[in-house]
Amino acid sequence: MKRCFRCQTLLPEDARFCLNCGAPQPDWGTADQADPLLDFNQELASQLTELFFMALKQRVDREHQPDKLTDYAERLYGSGFRDIVARRFALQADRFQQLQELGMVSSSAINQQIEDLFDELLDYFIIRYCKDITEIALPEAILKYQQTIREEANLFQVMVDYLDFSTEKERVYTDLLKIPMDKLKNASQSYLFPARDEKIILLADQSLLGNGKEGFALTDRSLYWRAPFQKPRIVAFANLAEFRRTEDWITINGFFFNAGLSLNLKMLRLLGKLKQWFR
Repeated sequence: MKRCFRCQTLLPEDARFCLNCGAPQPDWGTADQADPLLDFNQELASQLTELFFMALKQRVDREHQPDKLTDYAERLYGSGFRDIVARRFALQADRFQQLQELGMVSSSAINQQIEDLFDELLDYFIIRYCKDITEIALPEAILKYQQTIREEANLFQVMVDYLDFSTEKERVYTDLLKIPMDKLKNASQSYLFPARDEKIILLADQSLLGNGKEGFALTDRSLYWRAPFQKPRIVAFANLAEFRRTEDWITINGFFFNAGLSLNLKMLRLLGKLKQWFR
C-alpha cells in the first residue's frame, strides 16, 4: 500500500489516481525494483569505496556546486577522511557478507543500508572537513541524529536543528498559539491544508507584505508551501522521491521551492533525513 501525496489516503501500489481526492499519483518506483549495488562474488570493501566516490559526486551535483567536485575529492584524500571511510567499509563489508550468507536480508535492504551509511558519512565529511569549500555551512547539530531512528527523535527539535533559524532572517513561528490569527488564516486559505489529526510544527512567512499567504509549513507528516505566482504544493514525507538544487532554488519531487540559498540547502538535508525515516 502507498499513501496519496495530497490527502494521505491509503491506496493500492498501482493506483494512478487517489480514490478519495482524485489526485493523480506519481510513479516513483520502489526499492525492490532496484538492482543490487554489491556483487557478493567480488571484494566488497573496494566496491563500497567506489560507490562512495559516486555518492560524493551525486551529493555535490545535487546540493552544492558541481564545479567544486575536484576540491571535495582532494579534501577527501588530503584530510585523511578517506582512511576513516576505508576502515568503516572493511567492517561493513564483513557484516554484509555475514547477512548475505545467512540469508537474513534482501538486496534492496542492503542497498538502503548503503545509502543511509553514505548519507551519514557525507554529512560528517562535508560539515567537519569542508567548511571552507561549502558555499553555505550546515549546522553541526544535525550530526547528533546519525544512527538515530525516528521513534527516538523529537521531530520538532530535529526540524529546528536542521533548519537552524537562528542564522536566518525568515519570520518563523514554532508555537501555534503565538502565530497572529490573520497570518494563520491566510496560510490556511492559501496553501496550508493539513488533515484534522495532523500536527503543525512550524510556519515560515515569506510573503512580501507579511500577510502569511506565501511561505512554507512543516507538519508531523508533510511539507506545505506556496511561492509567489506559484500553485500551493504539498509533499508527504512518506512520498519524498527526488530533491535537488537548481541554481539558487531547489526542486522537491519536481516542484519549485525557494526559501533562500541558505535555507534551501538546509531543507535538502532535512528532507534527506525525513525520507529515510518515513519510507
